[in-house]
Amino acid sequence: MADKLKTADVDPQQGPNFLIKAAEFAETMENCVAQRKWNAAALNAIHSGICACDAVTSSLGGLRSKSQRHEDAVRLLKSTVRAAGTDEAANHLHQLLRAKHNVEYEGRLFTQSETLALANHSRKFLAWARGLLP
Repeated sequence: MADKLKTADVDPQQGPNFLIKAAEFAETMENCVAQRKWNAAALNAIHSGICACDAVTSSLGGLRSKSQRHEDAVRLLKSTVRAAGTDEAANHLHQLLRAKHNVEYEGRLFTQSETLALANHSRKFLAWARGLLP
């Protein structure tokens, strides 16, 4: 039996606010990439993805993940959205979330190539979310 996802109820009208946050994090990510601030760019890429996920799941399902397990946000996304491209989008989110602990809590610095890969996942996930929402 699958574990029950830990979620919080969200007014679907708050969805656009999460999308605004996602766009702001993405803009900051792009600025940091341009300035070669790889760690800040990586973290902003991840936070953009999280907010874009919250925008989608709150707008379409009235829920957002409150689990400490990052993969639960991916599971919630896949259970909420039944649109074309959802599996590919969920993979982009997964790639972002699996780097979150490393970016935030490890002492090592993120490389240019790692950061550019995360930025690419973030851009693609945000574009998908924007295309899904009004």
